[in-house]
Amino acid sequence: MFKTMFKDLLAKTKANRPIQPAGNQKIKSFELKLPSGYGYRRQDRISLYRFLAENISVLNGAIWLWTRLCSAPVEFKFSGLSETSAKDLINRIDNILIPFSYQKSGGIETLVNMYFHSLFIDGCFGGEVILTSRKNGIAEFYPCDNKLLSFERAADGWKLYYENDTNRIKLEPGSFYYSGLDATSHDPRGVSLLASVGFVSHLEQKLIRDMSQSLERSGYQRIQVQLTKPEKMPAESDNAYIERANRYFDSTVEMMKSLKPADSAVTWDDVKINAISPSGTGAATSWYLYHRALVEDVCAGVHLDPFMLGYSFGTTQTWARFKFELMMRQITAVQEKAKSFLKWLVELEMALRGLPGEVEVFFDNRRVFGSLERYKAESIMAESIIAQFKAGLLEKAEAREKLDKIEPGIV
Repeated sequence: MFKTMFKDLLAKTKANRPIQPAGNQKIKSFELKLPSGYGYRRQDRISLYRFLAENISVLNGAIWLWTRLCSAPVEFKFSGLSETSAKDLINRIDNILIPFSYQKSGGIETLVNMYFHSLFIDGCFGGEVILTSRKNGIAEFYPCDNKLLSFERAADGWKLYYENDTNRIKLEPGSFYYSGLDATSHDPRGVSLLASVGFVSHLEQKLIRDMSQSLERSGYQRIQVQLTKPEKMPAESDNAYIERANRYFDSTVEMMKSLKPADSAVTWDDVKINAISPSGTGAATSWYLYHRALVEDVCAGVHLDPFMLGYSFGTTQTWARFKFELMMRQITAVQEKAKSFLKWLVELEMALRGLPGEVEVFFDNRRVFGSLERYKAESIMAESIIAQFKAGLLEKAEAREKLDKIEPGIV
């Protein structure tokens, strides 16, 4: 399956349709090209990444971990809006974003989870706002299938299109939101978290298949039955001797075939029964080391350590803490993209409803792990601010503002 999949998807095809000028404008033809040797279509790459994430356990675990760690509880802070109005607004948006009628709450939480899941697998997230008939609010938010997006570059910037076998629709920047992971001005499509692990994950799955076949052949004991050839009796013809020897051989074979697990074989002393089984554990150890090397390579591609995916490769607690703190820094960087999306969505609803003010979005990344260290850091920061106030370096209002900002884990 993997061999056929990679052979088909790695075939060189055109990356995107040629660029067409907008209206009567004459612009230089520009085609969004892929690097050399990376020539299969964007739709095929996204299909490949989704297949890998759904069928390979280590990649599924990596996407699950990244998505759940990034999907921390969301908090909104409004300026120029009363607490009651802000609460009503968030409740309304939470109900609007429910993806289907059977789900009664948690629309924002579900959308944030969908955002990160799509961002890590497809390398991007896109969706369109549908307005109410009176255009005084958002009716729903519709996440799109990223495989159906195409990109064209015009004189005034990139244009996005939503196309299938029959239609091609230009997406409006005012109502459509698109976010690409590690996107650039030259390539806004984004890069999947699985972009660098396709080949090595294929090797890992091939190794598991070969290992299972090898262990299946060597892991079960075989029975070898050795019969001593009977001697020819005096005055016995050749045909009679051959017939007697074959009859004796066939009767012994039938006896061995009819034995049940609890039965014992009873024979003359000219029959030897031996059990054939592998000796030593060298092969199993080699398989383990080979598989471990490939798993570590896959983990490096998805920016995780093996212990985070359940592999106990002898990591110390100090090293694990350091790696987790490093991962949290990466999470806060990725969450900035989601904060921009939620800020755009909430402020669009505020503008449509004529509500004043702005909104700030925060992800609550507080966790039990390392709580003592955070408490000590809070104490040191608070003591430093108080000392500056007593020394006359800060006004009371400034000191109060700095103390209010000491809230660990909120980004």
